[in-house]
Amino acid sequence: MNRDAAADPTAQAPGDPLPGLPEELLAGYLDAALDTLRAADPGDLPGALRQYRTWTPRRLRHPRVLGLVRRTLDLDRSFRDAVDKRVLDEEDTLARLLRSGRHAEALASGEAPEMVARVGLALGADGAAAVNAAVEAAATSQAQAEAAAVRSALAGAESELDAARARADAEAAATRAAREELRAAREELRRVERERRALADRASGLERELARSEAALRAARSEAAAEQRRLGGRVAELQARLAEAQRKYRALRRSTGQVDPVVAEAVGALERDLGALRRAAGLAGEGGPAAAAPARRPERREPLAVPGGRGADDAETLAAWMTADGVLVLVDGYNVTKHPLGFPERSLEDQRTLLLDLCRRLARRFGAAVTVVFDGGTVEPIPTRLPLGPVEVVFTDAGRTADDEIVARTNATPPERPVVVVSSDNELRERVGALGASVTRSPALLGLAGAR
Repeated sequence: MNRDAAADPTAQAPGDPLPGLPEELLAGYLDAALDTLRAADPGDLPGALRQYRTWTPRRLRHPRVLGLVRRTLDLDRSFRDAVDKRVLDEEDTLARLLRSGRHAEALASGEAPEMVARVGLALGADGAAAVNAAVEAAATSQAQAEAAAVRSALAGAESELDAARARADAEAAATRAAREELRAAREELRRVERERRALADRASGLERELARSEAALRAARSEAAAEQRRLGGRVAELQARLAEAQRKYRALRRSTGQVDPVVAEAVGALERDLGALRRAAGLAGEGGPAAAAPARRPERREPLAVPGGRGADDAETLAAWMTADGVLVLVDGYNVTKHPLGFPERSLEDQRTLLLDLCRRLARRFGAAVTVVFDGGTVEPIPTRLPLGPVEVVFTDAGRTADDEIVARTNATPPERPVVVVSSDNELRERVGALGASVTRSPALLGLAGAR
């Protein structure tokens, strides 16, 4: 930069115009000019460019603005020097190579021709050779790409020619095969004609045999209709028994809120017997409770699978089970709170509050339905700080244990819905395990307390 330009940053001193380079080689230098324009103080910019200083990079790439920037680079020496300085500061290592005339080495090492041209333009006369080398390298690269495209097109044409020849050969072979098939078809037609005449003679004999079979079929249908009427009466009797059992079952649930395992099992047995009798009588598609079901329910619940490499009592296994669709998690309340890893030293009220808070967080985290069962709802002290949320809390009546309540709820849950029971009580684990529930011990639930 000359002294006059340094004294007056807005003065315009004509410089060497930018060489006529391909757009892809000149783009990097123009990008540096746009960055300089946006970063400079308004007073340091040529008057024609000041209005564009606050424009976004995308708007600055408008062809009209790029053309004005390019003309300013040709006419304003101070702006040109500022752009050159920015480029040389950003690419100091490459600039040293080009100043020493090692542009061929830079290109051979993998530097893009666009970057070499950018730094070469910033070096002015010292970078002219580098700019020319970048132009030649870009032209060579483009020529190689075009040659590769031609070779690829030629290979494709040869492949298509080979495919056309193969298709022609296949069509010729298919024509010969069709002629052979035509001759064989004519022979087959003559053979079929001979068989037709033989079959016509036999058909008359079969018609007589068919008449005899129809008479036997009518007799069999009459006997089957009588048997179906007998079975229909038996179905009606079982339907009446089932309706009465279901009515008593619903009345029992409304009156006590609990389900007797014996009643639930009896209703299930009646439903299974009625379904089997309907299938035997051929009435499975008719109206009634069995026909109204949208899909056949499984006869027995299957426990959930244990993840590979885990045990049924691992906290990670319980976490995986709680994400199962529609899962019901039944928690043996005091069995968990009184476990050494639980809260045995706290009061009963605090034990319940801590456990229910943990279950509420896990239910919301995994989307599972959780029911916590405690022994004796009338035992003091009455719970006062029960958390609200997606957790059902059950306190059994006097004389009924939490184990019995959990077994009853497991047995009453539809067999297609998975049930997980959390308890370390071996007797309870055996009882619900026999009903197809998935069972895990209390530490598995407590182990999820600090999980994130």
